[in-house]
Amino acid sequence: MAALQSIRNRGKLIAICVGAALLAFILGDFLNSSMSIFGQDRFNIGEINGETITYQDFEDRVNERTVFISTVTQQSSLSSEMSDQIRDYIWDDLIREKVIGTIADDLGISASDDELINMIQTGNVTSTIRQLFSDPQTGIYDPSYVLSFLSKRDDRGNEIATNVFIWNYLERELRNSRVSNKYFNLIASGLCVTTAEVEQEFNDRTTLADVKFVALPYSEIADNDVAVSENDIANYYNSNITKYERENETRDINYVSFDIVASDKDSAYSLNVINDLKSDFASTNDVVSFINSKSDVLYSDINYNKGEITNEIVDSLMFTEQPGFVYGPYIDGDYYKVARLIDTKNLPDSVKVSHILVAYRQGEDTLVARHKADSLLDVIKSGIDFGALALEVSDDQGSASDSGNLGWVTDRINFIPEFKDACFATEKGKITTTTTMYGVHIIKVFDKTQPKKKVNVGFLQIEIKPSNATRQQAYTQANKFAANTREVSKFVESANAAGLSVRVAPSITPDTRYIPSLTNARPLVQWAFDEEKSKEVSDVMDFDGRLIVAAVVGVHPKGKAPLSAVKSDIEAELVSQKKGEKILSDLASKNVSNVDALAAQINRPIQEASNLSRTSVQIGGYYEPAVVAVATSLNKNEVSKPFAGKNAVFVIQNTNLTPAQPIQQINIDTDRQVMQRELSQRSLYQAYEALVKMANIVDERYKFF
Repeated sequence: MAALQSIRNRGKLIAICVGAALLAFILGDFLNSSMSIFGQDRFNIGEINGETITYQDFEDRVNERTVFISTVTQQSSLSSEMSDQIRDYIWDDLIREKVIGTIADDLGISASDDELINMIQTGNVTSTIRQLFSDPQTGIYDPSYVLSFLSKRDDRGNEIATNVFIWNYLERELRNSRVSNKYFNLIASGLCVTTAEVEQEFNDRTTLADVKFVALPYSEIADNDVAVSENDIANYYNSNITKYERENETRDINYVSFDIVASDKDSAYSLNVINDLKSDFASTNDVVSFINSKSDVLYSDINYNKGEITNEIVDSLMFTEQPGFVYGPYIDGDYYKVARLIDTKNLPDSVKVSHILVAYRQGEDTLVARHKADSLLDVIKSGIDFGALALEVSDDQGSASDSGNLGWVTDRINFIPEFKDACFATEKGKITTTTTMYGVHIIKVFDKTQPKKKVNVGFLQIEIKPSNATRQQAYTQANKFAANTREVSKFVESANAAGLSVRVAPSITPDTRYIPSLTNARPLVQWAFDEEKSKEVSDVMDFDGRLIVAAVVGVHPKGKAPLSAVKSDIEAELVSQKKGEKILSDLASKNVSNVDALAAQINRPIQEASNLSRTSVQIGGYYEPAVVAVATSLNKNEVSKPFAGKNAVFVIQNTNLTPAQPIQQINIDTDRQVMQRELSQRSLYQAYEALVKMANIVDERYKFF
């Protein structure tokens, strides 16, 4: 918190309140003890600019950011997708630190406390700070919130540990951002746009051409009508070798799937279970408790509109029968279901409400909140504005800032049932109270949609799931195939002999996370890049009920791709070229000095394009920058020779040419600013990409995650 005290002393910065969290670092003891047994290099996660990144250092930073995100978002746990994003963020952050940070240190570039203070005061902050410290009403960053945040104290007058942790993290990000910006600004400041460049760009942009043309698409010629030799492919590869540089090593995987699917016997078992429960379900006086104790899916308190129940028969019956009616069992997806009509009601789809929350205070009797709510009701009845009172006294900070407004509430919204029931039970324009686990709510109903008939239905659901015997049978089949097919070269042959469909996952990189049909591909990817294990066919891997046996059938190292790996791409490119040559040869005997005459000879339509400039990239629906360049270089009424584009052969005639406008000083000044800004932005990206490439990064995260 190097800048923290300075910020406080100058008295200008920011505030939010977030829940407390504890920073926990894991695997430390395990790693420390294991390194002495296995060797420290087994726990290196990669290398950046010659510096080794250990698993422990990386995981410490991941854990720190996880706690930071959990704290500011008040989430007790994060999704697996969010955890993956955090790991990627930390890896990218390490690259920036080891690449830019090292250069900045060598150049003596730093960010002082005074600079940080100025950045916070002027709003020149990171996106995270801007988001956290914005006015909830306007969404505009407000530096005064920072001071409030940093000035918060606990009951004993001590700094709040969570706030200290959050600010330390934010300040470090801000300082690093400032250092990076300084470095890249040095690069950008060394670049300039000349007057000649401005004039050329203005000339290209304001020279306009109208054309008519004939296009002969390559797609109208069959591929087998042209021939591409092995020598053609080899020559093209050697002449364009720089096009085939791989950023990462990739691998191709073949795999077969053994799906664990419930058998007829499993289905019959589930049917017997639900039939045994049906009579008790039909007679119980507590449908909700019965469902929650016996069903594989808990009760959902939903009042259905007509047409919302997925089974059409059930949907129809529930709106014609009386409460207590039972239908089923029937199959719906992977479940046997029995439906019971609990109740019918006339309800609106939604109600527009505001509320005031009187929260239960720690150490206080709940009656205190009740008495306070009663007093507030008296105040409201005296005529004070409900919204103004909510803004002043409500303990629900989320809605209090909007005068207690919750908007339109539906019965599908994830609100506490007691609160939701009170909203729908209260008449339009009336005020009611209800209690929940949070406290006493004073609710005002401003509006309601038109009531209509709804049904409350309870569903007893028993999943049709594979038995242990079914699972074991699938495992046995998969293990038998894996055991009898250890050689990669025989994988496809063995799969075909077993009647299995071979699936292909090409060009897998170490950081690939998703493969079609697999919910989480990481175990398969980690296996594929394990140099020892992937030499032979894999053991059986379980992906949520889908058993996979795989083989690595292609390894493509980082660097220049071998001809065999890109041969098909080159062949496709050459086929297009050969088609172009064939069309040009066929046109040699035609009259190509006039587009109208040519179109009549070859029975092709004449197309038109207007206002083409030298900065355009499309003509007649084709992406053809080079063709546009030819079109805009023709004089008025001039006809081009036939020439090949990316997608077709073209013959173009200029029908109107608008010369470039004379450039004015104001154009030079404004265009220079735009071009300078674009150049600076492009330089930041390109410079960083070049530095990253020079850093010789080794990324072995796939071994751990």
